[in-house]
Amino acid sequence: MPATQSLALTGAALAGTSAPTDCDTPGCATPPAGKLQIGTVDGHLWATHLKADLSALQPGARVTSAKLVLTRSDCTTQCVAQKPSAYELSTAWTAAQSGKDLLTAAGSDSYVSDLALSEVDFGMLVQSWLDRGGNEGLALTVPGTVAGASYHSGAAADPALRPKLTVEYLPPTAPGAVSDIVTTPGDTGLLATWNAPLDAGTTGDVTYVAKAEKSDGTVVGTWEGTALRAVFGGLNNVTSYRVSVTAKNAVGGGPVSRSALAQGAAVAGGTTPYKDYVQAYLSARNKVTTGVSGTTAEAAAESPHGGVFGAVLDVQEASLIGELVALGTQNQAYVGASSALADTMVSDGGADRVLVRATVIQTMTLRVNGVDEVSEDRRAKRFVFNVSGGAVKLESESDDNEAGQKLSPTAAAGTQVAATPADTTGMPTDGAENILLGGDGFPVADPSAPGALTASYVNGSGTASWAWNNAGRIPREYGRNDCTNFVSKALYNGGGMKMRHWAYWQDRAWWRNTSWTSWKKNSHTWSGAQNLFTHMFNYRQPGYVNRAYNLRPGDILFFSWKKDNGVYNHAAVVTGNNQGIVSVAQHGYSAHDTLQGIMARHRTGPNPIVDVAALRPRSR
Repeated sequence: MPATQSLALTGAALAGTSAPTDCDTPGCATPPAGKLQIGTVDGHLWATHLKADLSALQPGARVTSAKLVLTRSDCTTQCVAQKPSAYELSTAWTAAQSGKDLLTAAGSDSYVSDLALSEVDFGMLVQSWLDRGGNEGLALTVPGTVAGASYHSGAAADPALRPKLTVEYLPPTAPGAVSDIVTTPGDTGLLATWNAPLDAGTTGDVTYVAKAEKSDGTVVGTWEGTALRAVFGGLNNVTSYRVSVTAKNAVGGGPVSRSALAQGAAVAGGTTPYKDYVQAYLSARNKVTTGVSGTTAEAAAESPHGGVFGAVLDVQEASLIGELVALGTQNQAYVGASSALADTMVSDGGADRVLVRATVIQTMTLRVNGVDEVSEDRRAKRFVFNVSGGAVKLESESDDNEAGQKLSPTAAAGTQVAATPADTTGMPTDGAENILLGGDGFPVADPSAPGALTASYVNGSGTASWAWNNAGRIPREYGRNDCTNFVSKALYNGGGMKMRHWAYWQDRAWWRNTSWTSWKKNSHTWSGAQNLFTHMFNYRQPGYVNRAYNLRPGDILFFSWKKDNGVYNHAAVVTGNNQGIVSVAQHGYSAHDTLQGIMARHRTGPNPIVDVAALRPRSR
């Protein structure tokens, strides 16, 4: 770990004001000059507001810790440490307002409680303020039954007695080097994959610049983007190439990493037929999905290449037609579907195999109660063809990222794969109600009584908007297991839900650690569906919704499959509701979907969805 730097915020950089919370009029009581008070002192119940000016921290700094020190003014030796609860304010508060206004701005859920201030690390909270570009400060309180205490304020004559927030941080830097670059040669093409750098540098988005080079360093192709893979075409099969990759952020570029040299090889019969086979296969499947073709056999027969992919398509018939019929019962239908290939590479797979690796851009038009909704999803796919016996047959289709995943021997496994150990096991049952499902496996369409949903909640429209705009755009940090990480980002970035302190494995915690990727990256509740459900249910006092008709943007859905044994393992964000037809955004099978569409795909077979829960989280 690189050396950190320290910044002490005190005096004017850490403004503090105390206000009585037991009377309505601003200024109904005034603390003694130069003092801050928390708890019952001089006949009033006090709360203290502290607000840090972080302008001295460089943009992009990564906070590793932040410690708050308040010095007692009512005792000098053998002081019993007070354990105030710390609340992050959601709205602005000034000394011209009352103490009750301060508690309202602070909300009901603390960042931390029952710990002496010396034991609390506010680092993640300060980092979140940097990420958001501002803060409204903290409120420190204790119940009236707890002994009060007085502290020196920022006006104390002795600077050593003033409140101080000491922030340890890493200055903004460029990312480190990417690792584990693997090049796979194809016919006149090259595919490169790599792992992200262990140190992403300054907080913010990391992009990659990949270049295909000859052995003498001549650059023959350049790619830039956020994915951990790049395809270079237009090469020749008699020259050896390598790929160099540089990670960069707002500060600059990191070290260059280079792969070994690789040389392409021609595929018998050329690459064009295999690209045509894949396109024909996807087009035939789209026909079944939209009902243009009644069966997979019919769709294959309508294609000049049906003999190549017919067997693989036949295996999917029950699920494709089952989904089509099931959606029809919900007044939904796919009325348009198209597939386009990008960054395609064809290679000799050995053992009578030919591999086609491509980004499939899938565009779907879903008609919901007569209204068309268009969504686009991009997936890296791998298609394997068997070419033995003079015949070409499509053998399999898979996710290329997962099929080619390589774990770095130089990184902690926890930074590369999602772990789901929990503070508690199983889902809470007291007071929880799942969405009512009918005998057909779909949510019951009728509305229910409103229920107790009047508390102050996370900004649902903000959560939904962020999820909708980013579902198909931001990379999946945990591959197929990124669903809850995505939901937490939507709640935090869009909805304004606050982080919570405590150990990474405890369900009362909820935080994302961006400061140094070799440490524990996130709390389990940030990245695990069951853990997030338990956290929200036990610690956010959410409203629950037991009818799909009553869902609204920003609600969070949790899914449990039959083989999950009562544990939720997928989460998604509700982005709209058209008379019970619920739109969702997710990191899942498709970026934009409907609740009914998800149920239609998973309502039959050996492992159907058996439970769906919906929570509407409180904001504070």
